[in-house]
Amino acid sequence: MKYRFLRFDSVASTMPLSHEFAMQGEQEGLVVIADEQTAGRGRAGHTWFSPPAQSLYLSILLRPALPAAQLNWLTMIGALAIIDTVQSLVSQHVPRPPQPSIKWFNDVNLNGRKVSGVLVETAWLGDAIDYAVIGIGLNVNTQFADAPADVQARATSLATEFGRAFDREVVLAQLLQHFAARYTRLTQPNGDPIHDYAHWLDTIGRPVKITLANGDLHGIAERIDLDGALIIRDAQGQPHRCVYGALM
Repeated sequence: MKYRFLRFDSVASTMPLSHEFAMQGEQEGLVVIADEQTAGRGRAGHTWFSPPAQSLYLSILLRPALPAAQLNWLTMIGALAIIDTVQSLVSQHVPRPPQPSIKWFNDVNLNGRKVSGVLVETAWLGDAIDYAVIGIGLNVNTQFADAPADVQARATSLATEFGRAFDREVVLAQLLQHFAARYTRLTQPNGDPIHDYAHWLDTIGRPVKITLANGDLHGIAERIDLDGALIIRDAQGQPHRCVYGALM
């Protein structure tokens, strides 16, 4: 993938800008990146804490040749590219490297605290994907003193977990390199990301509660289906496919 960059000092969110460029006919590989977001968005309408000059806030425009049933693979490879990036930052000089994991469906944790999130939005032409925008927020050197209390309670940064600051441009280059490799692999034989995604998922085999539109579902997370659905078996032994919901 050949990347092209549009950089902004401050935007409300990189996502709507990427949609605008996509609708103007921009080809895939456009990266919209901001030094600050004043209204960064996460999944389910949550805000993303995006202070200036501390972390990475970017959106990547894609025009994937994927069937609708494989759309969630984009979220998976986004999370995996972040895992790959974290792994690439580990060196022999880190006595206790932070442990990355994925929280279903789109969060990446370090030592159990959220360091990154992935958001995918899609436009359609009939039953086919016209384009997709994948948004990534990655806490690089983020300081949380001014963050809301709920963010302070659950978030972390690369700097916090590694014990040192990072050059954001170096981290960005690593992230985009790993994402391109994962994205290219999707079109190859046996290129689906399910196995790798499940390997890093911290949910399998554990009791979970999923908050759905019609109530809460309690059970044991058993596996990930081919389309990314989380298969949960309830107390009565019945399996449930959860494609969307808030994992608690």
